[in-house]
Amino acid sequence: RRRRRGIQPRAVRAAVIGFPNVGKSALINRLLGRKMAKSRNLPGVTRSLQWVRIGASLEGAQEDAIELLDSPGIIPAQQFDQNGAMKLAICNDIGQASYDRVIVAAEMCNQVNALHASKRNYVKMK
Repeated sequence: RRRRRGIQPRAVRAAVIGFPNVGKSALINRLLGRKMAKSRNLPGVTRSLQWVRIGASLEGAQEDAIELLDSPGIIPAQQFDQNGAMKLAICNDIGQASYDRVIVAAEMCNQVNALHASKRNYVKMK
């Protein structure tokens, strides 16, 4: 349809979305073969939406190109599963303004101690 109208074909577009700190930007960088999207082992590095093109130059034909939308991590506004929310906080996948670090650290210690008590071979403690 675009060719009939004399318009160049558009690149295929896809969005890369998911929880924070799961490697969305790292995946895009890997597909590109170079560091185009900012990526670190911390949540909140990607702060805005960013389109990245793979497979064609910006000026050239777009029909062979793929455009990926790099997005910030998405977490449901309300966590109904408090156990899941605690695990996200332990893994530093939720911004620190959302929880009390002391409570999360204590819960992490409790979980490690419980794991050690139930499966002594999994966690070595001295």
